[in-house]
Amino acid sequence: MKRFSKGLGLIIVATLLMAVVALPARYKTGFPDVPVLSWAKNQQITLGLDLQGGTQLDYRIDLRSVDEKNNDDDPDNDVIAQDIVNGVLNTIEERVNGLGVSEANIYVENFGDEKHIMVELPGIKDIEEAKATVGKTIQLEFKELGNGDNTEQVAAVQTEADLTLQEALSEPENFVAIAEASVTNDGKIVFEPNQEGFASELSGNLAAIGELEVGEVYPELIQESGNFVVSSDGQITQRQGLLIVQLDDKETRENTIQIQEQVEASHILIAYEGADGATEEITRSEEEALEEAERILSEPQEDPDAFNELAVEFSDDPTGQANEGNLDFFTRGEMVEEFEAAAFEMEIGDISEVVESPFGYHIIKVTDRIEEGEEVVDEDYVTYSQIFYDTSADPWVSTGLDGSKFNYASTSYDPYTGAPVVNIQFDNEGALMFEELTERLIDSQLAIFVGGELISAPAINEKIIGGGATISGGNPPFTLQSAINLANDLNTGAIDAPIILSGQYTISASLGADALSLSIYAGLIGLIALAIFMVLYYRLMGFFAVMALGVYSVIILFVLKTTGIVMTLAGIAGIILSIGMAVDANILIFERSKEELRNGASYNAAIITGFERAWSSIRDSNVSSLITCVILFGFGNSIIKGFALMLGIGILVSMFTAIYVTRALLHTLSGTKVSKNRFLLGGGVKKN
Repeated sequence: MKRFSKGLGLIIVATLLMAVVALPARYKTGFPDVPVLSWAKNQQITLGLDLQGGTQLDYRIDLRSVDEKNNDDDPDNDVIAQDIVNGVLNTIEERVNGLGVSEANIYVENFGDEKHIMVELPGIKDIEEAKATVGKTIQLEFKELGNGDNTEQVAAVQTEADLTLQEALSEPENFVAIAEASVTNDGKIVFEPNQEGFASELSGNLAAIGELEVGEVYPELIQESGNFVVSSDGQITQRQGLLIVQLDDKETRENTIQIQEQVEASHILIAYEGADGATEEITRSEEEALEEAERILSEPQEDPDAFNELAVEFSDDPTGQANEGNLDFFTRGEMVEEFEAAAFEMEIGDISEVVESPFGYHIIKVTDRIEEGEEVVDEDYVTYSQIFYDTSADPWVSTGLDGSKFNYASTSYDPYTGAPVVNIQFDNEGALMFEELTERLIDSQLAIFVGGELISAPAINEKIIGGGATISGGNPPFTLQSAINLANDLNTGAIDAPIILSGQYTISASLGADALSLSIYAGLIGLIALAIFMVLYYRLMGFFAVMALGVYSVIILFVLKTTGIVMTLAGIAGIILSIGMAVDANILIFERSKEELRNGASYNAAIITGFERAWSSIRDSNVSSLITCVILFGFGNSIIKGFALMLGIGILVSMFTAIYVTRALLHTLSGTKVSKNRFLLGGGVKKN
């Protein structure tokens, strides 16, 4: 067991743990839902466009406006251009995320003096929608608060909603298709299928909707006015609009509800001047009120209705006239402390002594009680689909000031507070418009939109002349990064047409699948051929090298599944090349070790010397290869970068497996009979 080192044991345990993650998805479906195994089950290799199929969009960034607005000799010109490129890249990433495209790859490419953004959309189906969303003009706009009049928008949405409702009523079986195909005028449509439970906006229509048959459409538009809605990702938003609802399913469930202790009581209140809630007509003193209450209490209560009659005749509580003093059921905490203390101690039918409270003097009669406990009730649940038409007004209206009149934005620090700020500068025409706006909007807000999205709405404190202004953070204040982000967004939107579609390339899913399967097939053939060669030529040493290659494969798969690296055909080529380099390192080690064995060295000494003498060659060759990978990654295009990245990772992993894993395995033979067997060691033992 001494030959089985702690290092080898650690390698085996780590390899087994990584192998769990590296397993194909079909072998992990039965994993129990515990945190670690759930994480392992969800790890997948991210396939590139050439393997999964999809579309690549090539957008050229038009930086001519930067050259026109800034002096070419100005060193800040390059900084502004880079800020614009970063801003465009961030904006496109947000748009692609909004499309719901998984595993998208977005990066900047240099073609001569031009900057291009490459957008790879694996598995995308509607390429026209993608182009319309990703490539729309990133326009900078300044808006002010409007008057909230959206009468025309509501009328247009109402008409469209009526037409959709009639179509849904005539073809309820096509409700989903109708919902997905509907388009409103100026009102956004949202289709939300299969939401369980009655939503708040349906509360006024519960009874009628509950009577629908499954698959039936509610025959009226449901008006939703400012209700708060919780979306599937937990975000709470307020919306206003029109709903069309179809009942998908309904069921009755038994629910246990908690019942609080409650008391139903009537009372007679005798108030006095100055008591809480006493009206101007009440002029009796506190002593007179107490005497009156005691007099009423002394009257006989033989008739069950006598207390109610006394409440109507004498009580100063308005309920004495309207409800014969009845206060209905109440729980602890709803009444004043003195009143509750008496009422909750009484039994049904009891009449209290005179009870004093800030309102005056009470005579209390308990008419009913509900004890604390649990109750099982039947509640109705539904699953429904809905079409929502937004009729809320856009609070912001255009001012006419936009990116065509904007020069640049930059970041600096407030000289008094030291906090980061954003400096903006308009051209001459924009400066005049900005001056007029800031004079009119003092103590109001001027909203900044980029690509139709609100990014900031600073308050105007004073009239600003000259076209230059400073935006300081509000609550919370700017951080340096948030100030830089805002400046990037402003510089991005300042260009009228910053991106132009230069190329569009579509790769079918079948071609990607074929490329992937052929690559895997070629890789397996190469591994098997290497394994056969190593075992036949180096025998037991070769077998250990094959085991080290197995560890190498597990580590590579683990890295690919847990880091989100996009795997491409070029990356697969890099991995296969690094496998050859791993075998090359083993061959150097084995040949040096066999040379020492033939010279009469012991097995253990030969292995140590073989590794020491081979290390310099292994180190130099791999380091030179890594330097090449860095250069390729730094200056190559996306295909070359993918190759360089995977080759570099493969080299690092292969060095680890060749130096540490193979050595640990070879040392397990020290002192055994096998270490003296010439045949098993590939002819490396000297004959006696």
